[in-house]
Amino acid sequence: KQTFLPRPLHVMSIELEHAVGCNVEFKRICHIHPNGRDYVKAVGGVVIVGDLNDPHAQVFCRGHDDFITCLAVSHDGRLFASGQQGQNADVILWSFESKMQLNNFQEQDHGIDALAFSHDDRFLISCGDIVDQRVFVYDTNSGLIIAWAQLFPKPTICVIAGGMVRDIKRRETHEYMFAACGGKTISMWHLDVQRGELVPHQVGSSGKQVREYICLTYSHDYEYLLAGSTTGDVAIVLMKNRVVQTFVHVCGGGVTNMVCMPSNHGARIVAVGGDGTCTILTGPTPLDMREERQIRLDGPISSLSLSPDTSEVLAVSTFGTSFLIRTKDLSVKPHSQVAPGALYDIAYPAGVSDHFLTCCGDSLVTLWDANDYSAKLRVSVGTRAHPSAVCGTEDIFVAGSTDGRLNCWDCQQGQNLWHIDNTHKGGVTSVKLSSNCRFVVSGGNEGEIRIWELKTREMISHLKEHNARVNDVKLFPNDQYAISVSRDRCLLTWDLRSEKRLTAHRERHGGINCMAIASNQTTVITSGQEKTMTTWDLRMADPVRVIDLDEEVISCSLTADDQYLATCGTGQVVKVWDVRNEQAVVTSMGSAHSRTIQKLSFSPDGKQIVSVGLDHGIMVWNCYT
Repeated sequence: KQTFLPRPLHVMSIELEHAVGCNVEFKRICHIHPNGRDYVKAVGGVVIVGDLNDPHAQVFCRGHDDFITCLAVSHDGRLFASGQQGQNADVILWSFESKMQLNNFQEQDHGIDALAFSHDDRFLISCGDIVDQRVFVYDTNSGLIIAWAQLFPKPTICVIAGGMVRDIKRRETHEYMFAACGGKTISMWHLDVQRGELVPHQVGSSGKQVREYICLTYSHDYEYLLAGSTTGDVAIVLMKNRVVQTFVHVCGGGVTNMVCMPSNHGARIVAVGGDGTCTILTGPTPLDMREERQIRLDGPISSLSLSPDTSEVLAVSTFGTSFLIRTKDLSVKPHSQVAPGALYDIAYPAGVSDHFLTCCGDSLVTLWDANDYSAKLRVSVGTRAHPSAVCGTEDIFVAGSTDGRLNCWDCQQGQNLWHIDNTHKGGVTSVKLSSNCRFVVSGGNEGEIRIWELKTREMISHLKEHNARVNDVKLFPNDQYAISVSRDRCLLTWDLRSEKRLTAHRERHGGINCMAIASNQTTVITSGQEKTMTTWDLRMADPVRVIDLDEEVISCSLTADDQYLATCGTGQVVKVWDVRNEQAVVTSMGSAHSRTIQKLSFSPDGKQIVSVGLDHGIMVWNCYT
């Protein structure tokens, strides 16, 4: 099995430098911190605290093992809390100062749908999902459960703090109040701390109008509660009698989020919608609010967070774009870009170390700038499919997609230069450009390897010996020979000029997922379903070395000097191996992903590794030797 030897002085270690990503499919997942400088957001199962102005300043808080579905930051900024979905649906309370876990609440199962701190940050309320059906209130100081109750409404999509319960003369009592919404119901939770009781009270509807509610906010004096609905209007609830007074229309596609701004004269609210609009509503009271300004962004907005000085809001769209929007006049500044879906491939353009390409499940191929992690280009392969493999040079990049199409774009403007339809039945699984840029080699889902001339876009060669999916194809530097691995357990080398197979090597039991070729062009390292790492000499029939692993490795990458191999896979860990001596040794491990890692690659200069996975995260690792 894996052996950890004492480290020599000059082995490689890796450290997480930057994570590109945000769980944009969940609401309220990105917050401006009350200090005004930092933001808190979730990527997969990692909470990231970053600087709004410095893309390199990030702190990673690890503790979850599945997607984080909700995030809350305390009003004074000392604490933040995160809840996840999955088997271990834990709620973790973090200290902002130390970025360490203070408490891990393991009461709930299956998933957490909403979290909120009380107005004085003494308590944290946690609403489970429709399977768990429970609400818990925790004491943030002692970490004890104060009260729990059955979920109401079911499901609860949003919960917010509403100060103290007030009596008929609007004097504060000793009970805490929270508001929750979901489905066609708004309810008020009353928390009696002394008795440990948590009781829901439903808000009365006005007349026959029925709405489905998805977000809430209070006016600043807690006299009105505003609830956004799926039909794009806001219900105004008067807290004195807890009845819906009126509806104000805002946008189409549902009101997904709202924030209320303190205003000396009347009410002022920023609301964002499922149609990508951001709207300012103003009026002498919340009942008389009207639209003042409206702008449209690139897609439905899932998160909205107000800065402490209320001068701007941070809005995140489900397309992965973050915007800083001024609340005075709605002027927009794009802040950052993330990949909004699962990622399937990463490739560096030939010889370029400060840009890389990714394939995303939302049908986009993105060219990223590794200097500031901005998306230089985003191009789409169409709506019916997503890109599955990509390669490039400094001038062009080529991507193959799941509908069997090959596309080519230029790296400057992102203009589509050409495409070839139906290159492989069942989809393209691997693409490589020749070093002289004359042809492209593609591997397909049914085991065929095809060669396409760039000039004429015609197929000039068709090699079919694999009888299952081709997982990886690589070209040798002289462009005359190619090597491929497949689900059918075979490693084959090809002479492209004579269109013949040269050698064949076979694993005993499992398909081969990935390979790395050493610069001597005879040593090949493969890994796959057998959970082994096998080193082959292409001149010999049997493997040179077989190492047992504890995971199925899905991707591997070798440094240019053949000294270090990086692997990743179902274990959700990036490992770096020293493969110089007989006994390959793990020199460093990095855990940041929370789902299977699909692909990784060393940069051509060997100073960084980029890994991408099904958790929608792109992780950039620095390599130190």
